[in-house]
Amino acid sequence: MTEEVKKKRFSLFRYLKETRQELKRVTWPTGKELFKNTGIVLAVVVSFTIIVWGLDTGLSWLLSLIVK
Repeated sequence: MTEEVKKKRFSLFRYLKETRQELKRVTWPTGKELFKNTGIVLAVVVSFTIIVWGLDTGLSWLLSLIVK
């Protein structure tokens, strides 16, 4: 087999080995960083939920005025 064919063949063992090697290079967050980032994500989700709810309510009210 040529080198090009060897590179294209899928090997589950090689894939798992490379994945494990890559995961060793990952810089995992500390518990404190994880807690902080989770709080930020939750705050953004809640904020956007309130904004979308407000826009939906306001536009529904405006549409009901126009339709009447």
